[in-house]
Amino acid sequence: MAIAPASAPAPSPAAATNLVGEVCKKSNIDPTLCIATLRSIPGAASAFDDIKALAELVMEAAREESKVLGEMFGEILSSKDAKNPKFKHSLELCALDYNDAAIFFTTRGLGDVTKSLEIHSALDNSQNCDGELVKITNRDSIPAAVQRWKNLYAVANGVVLYAEDVFKGNPVDDGQGDDDCGPDY
Repeated sequence: MAIAPASAPAPSPAAATNLVGEVCKKSNIDPTLCIATLRSIPGAASAFDDIKALAELVMEAAREESKVLGEMFGEILSSKDAKNPKFKHSLELCALDYNDAAIFFTTRGLGDVTKSLEIHSALDNSQNCDGELVKITNRDSIPAAVQRWKNLYAVANGVVLYAEDVFKGNPVDDGQGDDDCGPDY
């Protein structure tokens, strides 16, 4: 669900710069890398003044990247390299870890202190896979793909932490109702 920005006057460039600066500060990655990651997300540049809209775009990008990695590991599983039982098990776990990580990237509860804990669960999944990847050799594309995901995770975490400060424990209503059926994705 895309969150449409409110019809308000265009924000000042300073307001947009401040939001990006605060998000990048909380992301705990190099600010230049954070800004480059944000700019790589389609539509993010036009949401640099709206934390809810930016959060939606960042979460969608991280969710999709999680799915892409899950699929990538699934495709590698189909290759001849997966014949080795040790590699096969590692690849299965990585595919599962990244497919499961996708469920944590939602805007439900944005602004609630528990959202950062939820997002951190996605990082736990990635770290589980990292432990498995040391067993796999000759996979040059894996580190680059995983690093892109980690950059998106860091930016998503920065958005969530900034939103906690902005909304002061009053979570954003994602418009999906309070059905307690788990996260939207």
